[in-house]
Amino acid sequence: MDLQNNVVPGRSKMMTFIRRIANGIRSYYMLNIKYPGTNWGGVNSLVRIPTSTKMWSPHKDVTIGERVQFGQDCRIQCDIHLGNSILMASNVAFVGKDDHVTNIPGTTIWNSGRGDSQKTHVGNDVWIGHGAIIVAGVHIGDGAIVAAGSVVVKDVESCTIVGGNPARFIKNRFNTEEDKNKHLQYLKLLYP
Repeated sequence: MDLQNNVVPGRSKMMTFIRRIANGIRSYYMLNIKYPGTNWGGVNSLVRIPTSTKMWSPHKDVTIGERVQFGQDCRIQCDIHLGNSILMASNVAFVGKDDHVTNIPGTTIWNSGRGDSQKTHVGNDVWIGHGAIIVAGVHIGDGAIVAAGSVVVKDVESCTIVGGNPARFIKNRFNTEEDKNKHLQYLKLLYP
């Protein structure tokens, strides 16, 4: 795993090594003790998850790939599959879509029971900006970028940039279809 490009400029190799060990211990605590049952690759998968991150999954169905970084105060409140090489800024929230049944006449929402049937999928090489909210059940494609403050309520195509409330297409990440296809082929080789 090449980590040379993911090092803070000016930080010594020793400090980088120490921080990686500390991060592995923190990730192990968060994903094995605080939130047991989370499916992840272990300390060598380089998952960075601050202790301020909160998780709740209705079916205990959380999968986290390699090289996934959560920002401060992120929230997972749905079943989710996170791919590889994902960067999330602070306050990113994955929230339920059908947490409660709301369409039974003569029954309050409180007494209508739980839904919780939607699962979110985030592809490889995805960047999610500060404060974005992703509603359960959406698929965020490989190479996509979600702008800060966005509310994602529908699927995001691969290698596109979306933003707003609700999130809409802003532009393609790459200038040409050839560049997009080249990048997607690279990701398939990297993460078969």
